[in-house]
Amino acid sequence: MIWDLSDTRRRAVGVCRRCSFAAGALVIAILAGVPAIAAEYSIARGQKVIGEQRPYAIQQGDVFPDIARRFDIGYTALVAANPGVDPWVPGLGRRITIPSLFILPDAPQQGIVINLAQWRLFYFPPGGGRVETYPLGLGTIGQRTPIGATRVVRKDPNPAWYPPASIRAEKPELPAIVPPGPDNPLGAYALRLGWPTYLIHGTNKPDGVGRNVSHGCIRLYPEDIAKLFAAVAVGTPVRTVEQPATAGWIDDGLYVQIYPSKSQTEEIDIDQPATPEAAEGVRELVSAAAGAYVETVDWRAVEEARNQRSGMPVRVATRFSVIDSGRPYVRETPYYDRGPTRAVEREESETSVPYDERGAQWTDGPEPGDANIPPKRKGTSARQRAVFQKLLDGLTNRRDSSEHQ
Repeated sequence: MIWDLSDTRRRAVGVCRRCSFAAGALVIAILAGVPAIAAEYSIARGQKVIGEQRPYAIQQGDVFPDIARRFDIGYTALVAANPGVDPWVPGLGRRITIPSLFILPDAPQQGIVINLAQWRLFYFPPGGGRVETYPLGLGTIGQRTPIGATRVVRKDPNPAWYPPASIRAEKPELPAIVPPGPDNPLGAYALRLGWPTYLIHGTNKPDGVGRNVSHGCIRLYPEDIAKLFAAVAVGTPVRTVEQPATAGWIDDGLYVQIYPSKSQTEEIDIDQPATPEAAEGVRELVSAAAGAYVETVDWRAVEEARNQRSGMPVRVATRFSVIDSGRPYVRETPYYDRGPTRAVEREESETSVPYDERGAQWTDGPEPGDANIPPKRKGTSARQRAVFQKLLDGLTNRRDSSEHQ
């Protein structure tokens, strides 16, 4: 969700407070020496969703830049996922959400894929079956990263930085060359692309990851660029896209993620209210992803997600498993997706029903001890029941006609 802050004075207070905590956060990060959690996943053909949302309890001294780096996510993504939580004084013991579930952009799963609107890079190593993903720092408003296809043309460890004329015009005090070291904004590694003035590189200011900070280059956390640099070969294809919304199926649910715009990210970053800005093309994306199940789409949920642009996954449609006409409809439902135990629900029901509203059989047996059982969902909508009934009627008619042939 995107929240409102009251007045301009709060901006000044927030910025000053952020400055005072930034120094402390840097000291804590150095002393802790905690590396980011590597975001590497197995992936099947056609899979669109990786990772999972995680709860986290605030520890002593935690501030959002530290937490973001520890879990390998961007600062703004963490703030947007936890509206109303002060990123600099979040409160000891407070539980927040780590937005570490990612819906992949629509692009070939080959080499490096960067979704600028998602502030994330996805690397698909040769051979398939795996994907690595990293948060990014991108260009400020007016400083655009090109969209299209290129490749890695050179790998530079300990790169020197030659400030271009446009940057030296803004900062005349800059030297013609900045050698490797702590003052070099390229960090310890750089991947040079077929676009001559654009690089994928590290940074000497990790807090800028997940923000609009560069002149168009693509920045990673120091530990992330070290891993990517070691894995990527010269010639690796690189594709940049800008997709403000992504959609994918998780079991029987279609989920959509809609990310804050570049201007909203700027506002969130300086503790300002984000100006409402509905994302474009979301209805078309959801319709295409839903396919044959488009009649089950909850368009109200789609519209809310389109306006909120929190970057969090929102369930917007349901699909039913393929029905075998030779047996009653039973969906193979994993325990974590079932809701409360069937015995409890049967006691609460006025009549004994052989199947629940999602087609899973009742069972009086205990759930496994490690099952993650969510709260009971609301009942199936009338439109979803109608679609389900049409499926059953079609199969029944087909079976009857085959028996009379």
